[in-house]
Amino acid sequence: MVRFTDAMLAGERLSSELEAELLQHFNEGQLVELGAGIALFLGFSKIAISLGQAPADMPTMVVPTPDWTG
Repeated sequence: MVRFTDAMLAGERLSSELEAELLQHFNEGQLVELGAGIALFLGFSKIAISLGQAPADMPTMVVPTPDWTG
């Protein structure tokens, strides 16, 4: 999965070896969905960088992690 992400971020074509390995774990539709997600994340990260750093006095909200111990 990481090699798939690295290849997408680098704009490389997937090797037949990597494609065969991915198809052992995911079907074609799932790979399309993963690829679309990676593309969206990359695009949104570029938007965030172009907008600049958030102001230091920007209010934040902390949402605690629920206790899932039972």
